[in-house]
Amino acid sequence: MSSASRRIRVWDLPTRIFHWALAVLVVFSFTTGKIGGSWMDWHLKSGYAILALVLFRLAWGVVGGHTARFARFVRGPMAFGAHARALVQRRYRAVLGHNPMGGWMVVLMLLALAAQAVSGLFADDEIATQGPLAVKVSNALVAKMSSFHYYNGWALAALVGIHVVAIAAYWFAMRDNLVGPMWSGWRDVEPGTVEPAAGPAWLAALLLAVAAGAVYWLVAIYPKG
Repeated sequence: MSSASRRIRVWDLPTRIFHWALAVLVVFSFTTGKIGGSWMDWHLKSGYAILALVLFRLAWGVVGGHTARFARFVRGPMAFGAHARALVQRRYRAVLGHNPMGGWMVVLMLLALAAQAVSGLFADDEIATQGPLAVKVSNALVAKMSSFHYYNGWALAALVGIHVVAIAAYWFAMRDNLVGPMWSGWRDVEPGTVEPAAGPAWLAALLLAVAAGAVYWLVAIYPKG
């Protein structure tokens, strides 16, 4: 970046809070799930929180800040291929928000997280922990959901690993620090770059409240109905 570069806010606060809260919860859920025992109660609660965050992010991806919107970063195969070729040929140029490859990683991780959280609602470890919706379906479906929850958990861990390795590669090979902007919101850009519009905080709070309320109804009220 040239000495004439300037700093602009790339990521709004709701997007950044979502990102880091989700990262902490995913690690916590994976760890407590493997430890088991009395930690499974916290594992369930963490899963509910993850589901609420994923629902929020899906909505925020439609009405949130410019760089958070799916329409902004989910690109077609041509853009994906062009970005991949630029990386191989060392013609990489930093972009605002998610690049075409990173955008699809976001989609994959959100889908995997949604599937993991939903399957957990129906899972049963046949020891002491049962998802709140397991009583609503057949034993056969519970068994399938439990198996899926186990294997998808490892697939999700692999996606997280790939995500971390990719961030490290951008940092060390391309000298593009993706962590700093996601933490602070700010990024150095070329002069003339237009600062993307941020999503309103009140709307983010409303969407999160609706998502949390929906999850609470699903796990605490509906099973008793």
